[in-house]
Amino acid sequence: MENKIPFNFLSIPEVSFEKAKFIIFPIGYECTLTGNSGTKFAPISIIYSSRNFELFDEELEIEPYEIGIKTEDELEIDFSSPEKMIKKIEKKISSYLKKNKFVIGIGGEHTITLGLFRAYKRYFNDLNYICLDAHSDLREKYNGTKYSHACVNKRIYEENCSLYILGVRSISKEEFEFLKGNRKIKIYYSYQMKKEKWMEKIINEIPSGKYYLSIDVDFFDPSLIPETGTPEPGGFYWEETNEFLKNLIFRKDIEICGFDLVELSPSKIFTSSSLMCGKLIYKIIGYLVAKWKNLKF
Repeated sequence: MENKIPFNFLSIPEVSFEKAKFIIFPIGYECTLTGNSGTKFAPISIIYSSRNFELFDEELEIEPYEIGIKTEDELEIDFSSPEKMIKKIEKKISSYLKKNKFVIGIGGEHTITLGLFRAYKRYFNDLNYICLDAHSDLREKYNGTKYSHACVNKRIYEENCSLYILGVRSISKEEFEFLKGNRKIKIYYSYQMKKEKWMEKIINEIPSGKYYLSIDVDFFDPSLIPETGTPEPGGFYWEETNEFLKNLIFRKDIEICGFDLVELSPSKIFTSSSLMCGKLIYKIIGYLVAKWKNLKF
């Protein structure tokens, strides 16, 4: 049984499944988390906080929600094992993709991304992966499980794809050694990015193709989004992140096929961190809609 979300993302009127292009899919999974707890409350907090948004995007001069956004019920959590939960997510997301929906996963801990990515990878066979994250998440095992949030990018690596991980400023020796000579994973460390014209460099370096995008909110500086499980100093800010995402999405030879946002740990139902996360989701929707409509701005 799935849990009913009592309000829609953006507080927009209900739309039929057939008319919706985007599916907001809440997954309040919290099982392997370290640091601050609370990711299980993130989906409902983000959706609740989004009720305060204006629907008009002044940068794009459109109301992106008009394309059709449907908020689904929260997926029932399987606490028996992370692996079973990942399979449950994959099965559910696959059912949406078969009906040509663009699914936006709202976590929950980063573990959920593996289920989402596997579903997308099955549907888009040549899919690769872009991740914004303060941590590399490339451990083989953490706290006794291969399916910890600290291992999610290692498991995605095993799905036979290329990974581009941006904003890393916390990595173990084990992960650092694993990366030596690895041509399938490109890490962009925060200290390097801040010394260079990082946006233009990375946009130009990422090859053409189809990508799944995962955003761990600890990519941002804790002064912007303090409510996350494992915050790290030296992160990124609102305008520069939006500028990067806009240029990535608008590159003609890159297609973002799906995305998620994870690792928010809200202290209450409405917080500035939750509002920021909701704004980011709506901003990305706006960029995707503008690209599909060939809008110029």
